[in-house]
Amino acid sequence: MSDATIFVRFTFAGFHRWAGAPAGRSYLADRHRHLFHVEVRMQVAHDDREVEFHDLQDEARVIFEAFSVNGHFGSHSCEMLGRELGSALVEHYQRPVSVIVSEDGECGAQVEVAPA
Repeated sequence: MSDATIFVRFTFAGFHRWAGAPAGRSYLADRHRHLFHVEVRMQVAHDDREVEFHDLQDEARVIFEAFSVNGHFGSHSCEMLGRELGSALVEHYQRPVSVIVSEDGECGAQVEVAPA
């Protein structure tokens, strides 16, 4: 591997809810909308498009959208969505992947997923 890391970003308008939300954040138990911001990073072996940005972006977007049912992610948190996306990409690319998923670009999670 080289010291180069590539990244792709995209957004997806969707819904989720947190059934176990505490009383102080009870509004989160109801279905609510976010513009989810997603960023994927991975190291590449060389500097000549070993992994093409747009291919990675397209693949990550298709996988991420497939986690929803008509745009609803159910009770999935940003952490859960990031881990699921990272796991699918690790399976395909056989290398560690870092995924950030945020709600409206404000609050979110970063997960690191490595091959087993």
